[in-house]
Amino acid sequence: MADTVWVVRHGQRQDSVDPSWDDHADRVHDPPLTDLGRWAAWRTGRRFVESGVPLDAVYASPFLRTAETAEEIGRETGTDVYLEPGLGEHRNPEWFDADPETVPAEHLADWFDPITLDHDPYLVPEFPESGDEAMARAGNVARQLAADVPGTVLLVGHGLTVGGVVDGLVGSTDGVDAPLCGVTRLDRDRGNWELAFSGDTTHLDV
Repeated sequence: MADTVWVVRHGQRQDSVDPSWDDHADRVHDPPLTDLGRWAAWRTGRRFVESGVPLDAVYASPFLRTAETAEEIGRETGTDVYLEPGLGEHRNPEWFDADPETVPAEHLADWFDPITLDHDPYLVPEFPESGDEAMARAGNVARQLAADVPGTVLLVGHGLTVGGVVDGLVGSTDGVDAPLCGVTRLDRDRGNWELAFSGDTTHLDV
């Protein structure tokens, strides 16, 4: 079983700074990171390296922005990245008309060296889903990963992922914060999970 679970939200996404994104994007709901977003993801990877935190496994949402964030971290830490759909974005019908199109996993593995396809998903989200359903499935996946993967695990996802993972392990979202590339840590203490801190971005203050 895992002793420590880290959760990181993705970096800045391209559509947040490009007002014409919807007019030219191949996949409107699957933007990449901006240059700033990739830098912040790289800094997040450096944080783990510089603080001496070993990562035994990294699991990421299959959206492009989270895959890119996980790639930067995995490249710095030398850790394989596995794609886990259950950590993916909230399938909110107010945001999407249908299940959002994403880059095929095989392409992500070709593009980004740390990503490996040697993982059977724990859960594949269905469209549509309520906020409570999205939180519950992210928490369910977190509990399964924490039970199956030994050591220290990093989960890379979305704002929804951070809250869902903490709620799934701790049983509450009290104290949760999810800024871009914010770092959250949970520790297992005598069988119970505790939130050490959430949404820390001090690694970006350089």
